[in-house]
Amino acid sequence: MRLKIGAARELITPALGGLFAGYGSEKPSTAVHDDLTATAIIFECGGTRAMLISATVCLIGSELSERVRRECGAAAGVPVPNVILASTHTHSGPVMSGDKAGDYCEAIFAPRCAAAAAAASKNLIPVTMGVAATKSLVGINRRQLLPDDKVILGQNPWGTYDPEMTVISFRDESGATVANIIHCSAHCTAAGINTEVTRDWAGVMIDRLEQESGAITAFFNGALGDVAPRMANGGSTGDIQHAMEVGGLAGIDAVRAYKDIRAWRDEAMSIATGEIRIPYEPIMPLDEARTALAEYRAMPDERFVISGRRRLERIIELHESGAAGDADFTHPQVIVNIGPVAFVPIPFEPFSEISLRLRAYSPIGHTLAIGCANGSNSYLPTQDQLCRGGYEVERFMWGAPRQLPANTDAHIVNQNLAILNNIKQL
Repeated sequence: MRLKIGAARELITPALGGLFAGYGSEKPSTAVHDDLTATAIIFECGGTRAMLISATVCLIGSELSERVRRECGAAAGVPVPNVILASTHTHSGPVMSGDKAGDYCEAIFAPRCAAAAAAASKNLIPVTMGVAATKSLVGINRRQLLPDDKVILGQNPWGTYDPEMTVISFRDESGATVANIIHCSAHCTAAGINTEVTRDWAGVMIDRLEQESGAITAFFNGALGDVAPRMANGGSTGDIQHAMEVGGLAGIDAVRAYKDIRAWRDEAMSIATGEIRIPYEPIMPLDEARTALAEYRAMPDERFVISGRRRLERIIELHESGAAGDADFTHPQVIVNIGPVAFVPIPFEPFSEISLRLRAYSPIGHTLAIGCANGSNSYLPTQDQLCRGGYEVERFMWGAPRQLPANTDAHIVNQNLAILNNIKQL
C-alpha cells in the first residue's frame, strides 16, 4: 500500500488595474512583481485520495472556498471533504469578494485551481517521504503594546509566536525530489501598500527551495493571526525590498530544514473527519442594536465604524425578519495524516498560541495548523488577548451578527484534538 503523490501548478495572476485585498487600499495594481500561483498536491494511499491546494491570494471566503473545493475535487477524483484549500494570505493579491472583485474568481481563480487539481491527478507516482523542522525567525508577534496599554500593529518582541518551520519532502523511486511542502507562520504583508502584484516574502522562500531541490514547492501558512513578518523597520508592513529581505531569510531556513532531512520512508495516509461546533453568544437585543446604530451613523466613515454599522444593520434585519441567526458556528473538518504529519485546516486567522497548543497535545508529532483554510471567518484570538483589544480583537468581535464566545480558541483546540486522537486509533 504505497503512498503516491501528484503535483501541479497554474498561474492565477489577475489582470492589471484591479484592487488589492489587503489594507483596504484603493490603489489599483500597475505591475506584476512575481506571478500568483495555485499549487495542488494530491495524495493517494490504499485507494483513498486527499488533496492540498495552496493559493497565493489573501483570503478565500467560505462560500467561494466550498465551491472551488467541489470543482477541484471533481476535476481530480478526490472526495470534496478530503480537499484542503488554503490561501497564503498575501496582501498584494486581488480582491476576492464583493463588487470590487470583478470577474477574477470566475475567469481565473476557480478554473485554474481546478486545472491544477486535474493536472496533479494525472501524474501520481509512488514516493517516500521525509520531514524536518527548524527554528525560523521569519515571524514575530505583531500586537505591539504601547505604554498606555493600547495595542497597535507593529512588533512585540515578548509576544507569542510559533518559531517552527517544517519542510516535508517527497522522493520518487530514483531518489529525485518531486515535491515539497513548507509550513510556517507569518502575515504576508512585508510588501506593504504597493501597486505590484506579489506573493510577498513567501514567494522568495518558495522559489529558493525549488531552485535547491528541483521540485515544485507549496507553502501553507500556519497560525498567522498575531504574527508579522520580522522586518528591520520594526513594523508589520514595509515595501517590496522588505519582502525580498524577509523572503531571503525564510528561504535559508527552508533549505536548511530540507537538507536536515535524514530519513525517507514509505508512509501511510489516513483521513479523519468531524464537525467543529461552537455556540454563538445570544444575539444583541433589538432596542440596543437600534441605539448603537444611531450612534455609529453619527461617527466618521472609518474602517471599524463602517464594519460596526454593517453588523448592527444585520442584527436589526434578523430581528425584523423574526430570525435570530444560527445558534452555532459549524463547519465540517478534515484532518489529513501522513506518517508523522497531520494537516489541520482552520477557517480563521488563528493566533499563534492555538498552533502551539495543538502541537503540544496532539498525538501526531508534526501537527500543522493551516490558517485561512477551507473558508475565511476573520481573526481567531486567544481568550487572554480579548481584554487588550486591538485590530484583530475588533474584527473577531464585530465580524458577524452573532458573536463567538470568548473561549472559541479552546473549542477549536479541543475539538480538533478529539479528531486527532481518533487518527491515532486508526
